[in-house]
Amino acid sequence: MGEKLVLEALKGIRGDRIPLWFMRQAGRCLPEYRAIKEKMATYDMFQTPDIATEITLQPLKRFDIDAAIVYADILHIPDALGCGLSFVKGDGPKFAHTVRSAEDLKVLEERFSNAKAVSEDLSFVGETLRGVSSQLEAHQTLIGFCGSPWTVASYVVEGGSTKTFFETKHLMMTQPEVFHRLMHLLTETTIPYLEMQVKSGANVIQLFESWGGTALSPGQYKEFCMPYVKRIIEHMSAKVPVIHYVNKSAGILDEVLSIESAGFGIDWAQKLSHVTSHPKLSGRTIQGNLDPLFLYASTNVIDSELDQILSQASSYSGGYIFNVGHGFTPKTPLDSVKHVIDRVHSYKL
Repeated sequence: MGEKLVLEALKGIRGDRIPLWFMRQAGRCLPEYRAIKEKMATYDMFQTPDIATEITLQPLKRFDIDAAIVYADILHIPDALGCGLSFVKGDGPKFAHTVRSAEDLKVLEERFSNAKAVSEDLSFVGETLRGVSSQLEAHQTLIGFCGSPWTVASYVVEGGSTKTFFETKHLMMTQPEVFHRLMHLLTETTIPYLEMQVKSGANVIQLFESWGGTALSPGQYKEFCMPYVKRIIEHMSAKVPVIHYVNKSAGILDEVLSIESAGFGIDWAQKLSHVTSHPKLSGRTIQGNLDPLFLYASTNVIDSELDQILSQASSYSGGYIFNVGHGFTPKTPLDSVKHVIDRVHSYKL
């Protein structure tokens, strides 16, 4: 088995078994990851390539999965632009510098004018990718990633995580020209960052739209998000396959599927069969979509849900990659992960 199974699937090819990997597989639920985290601060782990390489490879050493996704964060770019990222225990990421006005944005734009400084600040991600690439088996794919500009912008404007997106949408609605400038800045910084990831060994790029589907109406997505995602995906698709993952995409599915990509990652809140029947899917590879909380259930309940998902995938003529519909949670039962892998591997599409 010498083919990279995820890459083959992204070409629409179905092999002897279903390829699979898991979002947030690097870290989170693994005890070997937590052992490192007890000794190091989160950002130090990201910025130490030997440690980040080890964390990226940990799930592949424990489980029979087909891809490694680099241990990194979607917020590296705004940090490199001068927002001052820190991770507060129990409270997640925080930015010292937020963008809520044209004056706030100038700080980032001045930093962006020195593109070399930004890329040098992110070189640790490239070093990690090179370290991982040299240790993968022939059938395993290396995935690089970024956050979508809108998702990243929400953290920059809010100063951290949010459930309401009040400040982000307030800026978007009251100062749309400033918001568009911020989106342009994040887009034009993301492209060279992803190019560096590909040069460093990434075979595939996944773009994470974590919050656009949650926070935006179809019209807002089309105006403030879609053009920037489209630019990134079109540019990077000339280099490697791109998987476009959109969390809670049901309400904006028509707009999201208007953006061409090799793969489309589907959240757990909608059926695969609903997405595959959409005329704009146009034969691209689908990825998904087990609710990660099913991993806490009994094996009978897990198997019932898996059978439904895999049955829907088997009726689709295009490529398919199994994944969870959103990321692993920190206490995910590892026996359940192994059970899911074994059952998916034994399933014949």
